[in-house]
Amino acid sequence: MTLQQLRYAITIADSTSMNEAAKQLFISQPSLSSSIRDLEEELGMELFIRSSRGITLTPEGNEFIGYARQVMEQYLSLIHISEPTR
Repeated sequence: MTLQQLRYAITIADSTSMNEAAKQLFISQPSLSSSIRDLEEELGMELFIRSSRGITLTPEGNEFIGYARQVMEQYLSLIHISEPTR
């Protein structure tokens, strides 16, 4: 699991579709789908329910996204702390 995959999952959760998330992330939709599929395989669970009407979180995905947001917030805090003062 990478920070990039966490960012991807959070963006998808906040979007209405995989295509919209891919546009926001400036990557192709197949690349985004592949990265999320790899993450789901690593975790051993589905994070999203994919349908022709869009994408929604599974109950497990909803819990995972909560933790993913916390990790990203901590990461951003660490970056902020390590920035040199001018």
